Amino acid sequence: MGVTALPEEVEAEETTFAMLGPLEAYRNGDLVPLGPFKQRVLLSLLLCHANRIVPVDQLSTAAWSEEPPRTALKNVQVYVSALRKNVLGAAHRHRLTYRPPGYQLQLGPHQLDILCYETLARRGRQYLRDREIAKAVGPLHDALKLWRGDPLPDMAHVPLISDELSRLHSERMSVYEDWAEAKLALGQHTDLIGSLEENVRRHPLRERLRSAQMIALFRCGRQAEALAEYENMRQTLARELGLQPSPVLERLYRAILAGDPSLDGPFGSGVPLVQPARSRVSLVQAPGSGALLGGPSLGGAYPAPQSGHDVIAHLSQLPRDLADFTGRKEAAQDVLDMFRSGRNGPPVAISGPAGTGKTAFAVHVAHLLRERFRDGQLFVRLRTPAGRERSVPDVLGEMLRTCGFDGDPPRRAGERVALYRAWLAERRILLIFDEASTEAQIRPLLPGAGDNGVLITSRRRLSALESAHHVDLEGFTPDEGVELLRRIAGTERVDADPKAARRMVDACGNLPLAVRIAGARLAAQRHTGLSAFADRLADEQSLLDELSVGDLSLRVCAATYRRELGPGLWATLRRLGVLPGGEFTADDLAALLDVDARFAGCVADKLVEAHVVTAEPWPSQTYLIADWLRLYARERLLVEEPAAEITAARNRLMRGRSLI
Repeated sequence: MGVTALPEEVEAEETTFAMLGPLEAYRNGDLVPLGPFKQRVLLSLLLCHANRIVPVDQLSTAAWSEEPPRTALKNVQVYVSALRKNVLGAAHRHRLTYRPPGYQLQLGPHQLDILCYETLARRGRQYLRDREIAKAVGPLHDALKLWRGDPLPDMAHVPLISDELSRLHSERMSVYEDWAEAKLALGQHTDLIGSLEENVRRHPLRERLRSAQMIALFRCGRQAEALAEYENMRQTLARELGLQPSPVLERLYRAILAGDPSLDGPFGSGVPLVQPARSRVSLVQAPGSGALLGGPSLGGAYPAPQSGHDVIAHLSQLPRDLADFTGRKEAAQDVLDMFRSGRNGPPVAISGPAGTGKTAFAVHVAHLLRERFRDGQLFVRLRTPAGRERSVPDVLGEMLRTCGFDGDPPRRAGERVALYRAWLAERRILLIFDEASTEAQIRPLLPGAGDNGVLITSRRRLSALESAHHVDLEGFTPDEGVELLRRIAGTERVDADPKAARRMVDACGNLPLAVRIAGARLAAQRHTGLSAFADRLADEQSLLDELSVGDLSLRVCAATYRRELGPGLWATLRRLGVLPGGEFTADDLAALLDVDARFAGCVADKLVEAHVVTAEPWPSQTYLIADWLRLYARERLLVEEPAAEITAARNRLMRGRSLI
């Protein structure tokens, strides 16, 4: 089964790939063996990013998850060599090339089905923008026919690839909706019913899809079923998301209920767009154009304006507030006072090391501010489940859909920003942006006007974010740590041995996540005394093993620094595992890295900014790394670096300290 939807000739001995279904490769009509699983993982990631450079560290992460072996780079080279020789073949091995910092697989649309699909989809959408709807149906349908099932089903769990598969699923449904609306616009509704019903069952929350289904049912004389589909959608949204249908879908419902004659025949894109009240911003797309309509008239092809407000039901997307939330009273009061003092407060940037509870703090404060921001509270994660930074256009697309935008968002990021800010300008919304990476990621997401509030969490201190109010979270005080132990493990049990409780908190480095894990372990082990558990935590050999329960683990928390820091700083953090204790100087770091002290001081400052280490007040010139993070760095050091280099670094450190 080759890629044949485009007319290009496939050369002799040329390999073609199909990933819109199980991964397959063909040469001269025959299946090509793709090798072992990790080799297929690398091939899948290269195909997902065809004609783009995929960094080696991303290939390693995909193949070996969070902790690649020391030989990962060599193994990647071996797999790449096998792909060139056995999969691409001698005549076309040049298509897979090394281009720093990674590898690039160069293919054309006739060689890879996803590229063919994207080419056909672009062609069809261009016809829609040119309002040549009859010409659009063919390319869109040809694009959809290339799908053989779920893309790369055996890669759905692989980091980096799973994110791309989610994007592909969403993109496919968007193309399907374009095709269905084009068919409706041509009056070809009778052969759509079955296909629409099947896709609605699979994607019950897509309002555009449901709109097309309702119109098709109405035109087939099944008005009652069309109204029932609206009710199904309303109940599903309320149950799953706590939302009401968008104004666009509600207007369609009213038009069907009234038997509006404008629904009977071909028009526009097949979806009735009703002009909202002029006092509100319209979140409606011109059919097939991607343009936004908000003027006094939409033209004669659409139903007349109706009464009502273009207001989304109250949006509350906050995660639950922790019942045992502990401490942070002064920091919380500081934020509350700032927001309650008046309009247009600055964005609040909450930063701190991993495990300090930045998200829990932001959510706690947001719950306390619900009455202040009565139009809603929106919680947006700025990283994918695999931990990668989300692009600004992707985040804006999600925000627009949440705001009630029905259809494909504008292509240009600037247009998305303008539409998003126009919607916010007339409302009082609290926005919580979780796990921001950089100031550049945040700036386009800030409201331009209106009485809105913004809470941002980030591991880095977003120092360059203009006019931001900074809240720097650190570890618990000893009393706060003991109080959290009380709330988790039981007051009587903790108060019976307060010295052991403080030893536990101290062994946890006063880190809220570590204290929570210790409390959960203690609550589950009713037979274990606090003193015995504190002794186990005091042992460096077992500390990281003890601080793990369920899906909470300090190792997992520490592993996130690998993707946060980049290769250079990650290597520096590993070297800190040589330290016998948590305290070090710039001279110590210079010895560990075998660099001069000035350069080491700059590196240390970057570690401070990333909340990997803390700096003692001037003029101490001393830095501190938490014991749990130092022990994790030592574990990774022993796995990822040669023993000779570790010994050399340790000897340099000892020589340097002996001279003081």
